[in-house]
Amino acid sequence: MKNVITPFKIGDKIKVITGKQKGLIGTISFINHKKEQISLEDLLPRVISRKSPQSGESKEVKIQALIHVSNVMLWDKNTNACSRIGYKMVEGQKRRYFKKSGNFI
Repeated sequence: MKNVITPFKIGDKIKVITGKQKGLIGTISFINHKKEQISLEDLLPRVISRKSPQSGESKEVKIQALIHVSNVMLWDKNTNACSRIGYKMVEGQKRRYFKKSGNFI
């Protein structure tokens, strides 16, 4: 697997556009570049049960779920809508902007 460059950064506000958490707006807390997955602070954790080998009792464990980057879009606070991202050169620096509104991130 190769490292893929994603347009998202930690701290960006995004909206989930597909899946069980569709419509959720949250902040990125972790990015796995190799698997192209992100974790949100506000995402509901998955609950699984695991048996302990010594006692045989099962315990419920909460795991923070990861979402593929293709299932999310960046959220524009000014227009309250999600949008694709473009890049522009401004004063010699490459900056991200929302394609719908033209606002810089």
